[in-house]
Amino acid sequence: MCTFKQHYNELTRKKKYAAKETIFSTLSLIFVKITPSKVNGYEMIYSRLKNDPVVSLYENHLKLHYWPTAGYYAITRHLSSIAKFSLNCIQDRRLVTFSDGSKSVFFKGMKITYTGRPKRPYPKKQVQESKTALNELRERKNAFQRLYYHRAMAGKRFEAAAVFEDENKRWRTPKYVDVSQLPIDDVFKLQNVSHRKYIIDHYGMDTILAGLESTVIDSDVSNDNPYDLIEMVIPFTNRGDGDGEQKGTYLRMVNPSTGEIHFEGVPNYNKYFASDSDRQWARDNTILSPTVRAALAWRDNETRYTIPIKLT
Repeated sequence: MCTFKQHYNELTRKKKYAAKETIFSTLSLIFVKITPSKVNGYEMIYSRLKNDPVVSLYENHLKLHYWPTAGYYAITRHLSSIAKFSLNCIQDRRLVTFSDGSKSVFFKGMKITYTGRPKRPYPKKQVQESKTALNELRERKNAFQRLYYHRAMAGKRFEAAAVFEDENKRWRTPKYVDVSQLPIDDVFKLQNVSHRKYIIDHYGMDTILAGLESTVIDSDVSNDNPYDLIEMVIPFTNRGDGDGEQKGTYLRMVNPSTGEIHFEGVPNYNKYFASDSDRQWARDNTILSPTVRAALAWRDNETRYTIPIKLT
């Protein structure tokens, strides 16, 4: 296996015009001398050669023209082994990690030395984009570390509040749990479903949901009963933008007999799903509009909400 520098030297210092680096049986990199001081590298899948070069080689550096597409993982592993830098997709970001440990968002025309270091200066736009992306990734990582910490602490609190049949606390069902020792938001931190159920049974789901941050999306009255469609912020989840939060949509209603508040979960509104011609599929994934009536229609398995007739 030759390095990029070796391919460059072989073609520019000897009377050769092309070389082939086989990555595996159906994927190769073809190096072609373009001028006495420039060599282009092309992806070849089976016998098809791409029109544009993925990389150009010069005396002291190489230039990447596009993110490898053919046999992506094979080529990136190959580059990591021979070029002293690596290409990685991290949370939808295309990043280049250099030999000195620094990182940059990939951009067309990126120059890298043969020792795997960035050949700067890079354009200001790309430098700023890289700073923004790396800060976002760092914040996401820190957020998930905080999330895992809170989950671990919730697990320890549960173990302290529970009496188990044996020492295998993780897998055995507790004989007794003093739920009064557990904060109500541990219901979102505990990963064991059966452990969460103790908190839900103790406080009630309506009480748990009532304590969450929420925004009223729509309000309406049906049969003299007031309804609110609200968007709640559910904490300590794996989803969201790395902040451990996820949004959920609920119908909030008041029991006319007791005055108690109840919540009923409905799908989040998604305008793309709602406009899908396959309405039955859409009904399983979204309410058809961000309104109380649309949420009631979803609940009642209707496309358009029909107000029930009061029985007298």
